[in-house]
Amino acid sequence: MRIPTNQLYSRGLDAVLDAQRKLVNVQNQIARETKILTPADDPVGKAQVMGLDDRISQNEQFQRNSNLLRNRLERSESVFSSITTGLDRARVLMVQSGNGVYDEQDRKALAEELKGIRDEVLGLMNSKDENGDYLFSGFQKRTESFSKNPVTGNYDYNGDDGRNQVQLSPSLRVTSLEPGSSAFQNVEANRTLRFADSTGGVSDINARVVDRDAFDSFHGAQYDKTQSPADNALRIDFDGTNIEVFRINQTPVTSVSGPTPYTPGEPMVFEGIELNLEGTLAAGDSIEVRLSEPTQNVVTTIDRFIETLETEGLTSDTFQSQLDDALENIDRGQSQLASTRAKIGGRLQVLENAFLTNADQEISNRETRSKIADVDYSEAMTELTKQDVSLQAAQATFTRITRLSLFDFIR
Repeated sequence: MRIPTNQLYSRGLDAVLDAQRKLVNVQNQIARETKILTPADDPVGKAQVMGLDDRISQNEQFQRNSNLLRNRLERSESVFSSITTGLDRARVLMVQSGNGVYDEQDRKALAEELKGIRDEVLGLMNSKDENGDYLFSGFQKRTESFSKNPVTGNYDYNGDDGRNQVQLSPSLRVTSLEPGSSAFQNVEANRTLRFADSTGGVSDINARVVDRDAFDSFHGAQYDKTQSPADNALRIDFDGTNIEVFRINQTPVTSVSGPTPYTPGEPMVFEGIELNLEGTLAAGDSIEVRLSEPTQNVVTTIDRFIETLETEGLTSDTFQSQLDDALENIDRGQSQLASTRAKIGGRLQVLENAFLTNADQEISNRETRSKIADVDYSEAMTELTKQDVSLQAAQATFTRITRLSLFDFIR
């Protein structure tokens, strides 16, 4: 059989190129640390690797989310701890102010320290994160959380009730922070009445609740959350014998209590509350009072008590009544703060569990991916040596065959 010269060269070259291709393929596997260079190498394995890569990338994002959430929760916990310390000190000063031997100057000195605590707590409630966003404004992160209302004198919440959530796994979302409305603002307050105005000789009143259930029921029925605090007002009319209470700033003005017999000079009692008047109430006179807000944040509580400490000429009963209200309100504020801190602790625990679970899943996914796609270096080096020898053999054979001619046999 006669083999043409072209075919001889072609077959030799094909053998060399095939050996070279196999050698380069092994070298690329080692260099890229994978035995699946193209989907054609292992279609099923490539699909599995792509799915595992997606899961690994997703887990890495979940871990980054966990770290961000941990930073926010730990930052807020630090804020809450500082606020708790400030409120504890404020309560000590409030109790101290009730000392019977303290005079007005002593109380004013306590008021100065309370002002510092009030400003510190307000600053903490307006804390920002590392991006300059307010921590406790809900979704309104660029809006200052709390500020003083110049009309009512209350410290109002300016954010919303939004709760940002962070995804820690495909099925787990965890709330990052409670909004300021939940943590500080919506604290159940002692419900009472405050003097607003009078058409007669009454200059102020001291309100004391004598039947809490009866007055809370009355307050709840009359307080309208859709109106401003200033519009939640009552007018007490005296006809010389009886008093009658009207709900004003609404249409029509309606009677909500009475007529109730009243003796001038005596405390005025209706719907579970007792009013001690400063001044005299004559026939035809009226007193306007405002319903206190059903909720009150701790800064407003401290600020109101500072006003009490700085007010001169308060009777012992009036001061004690306002002190009792302040102590109860601040206790409720601390209780709500403790509840919020407990939620943070629970979220940190959930976060840690999710973080560890994600870490375990990432290890498992990487091990599975490695078994499918990663190069076995001992096997690869053996194959590299084998293909190198094959290439050298193909090159040597090609060289020997191409040198053959008829003259070699004639000799």
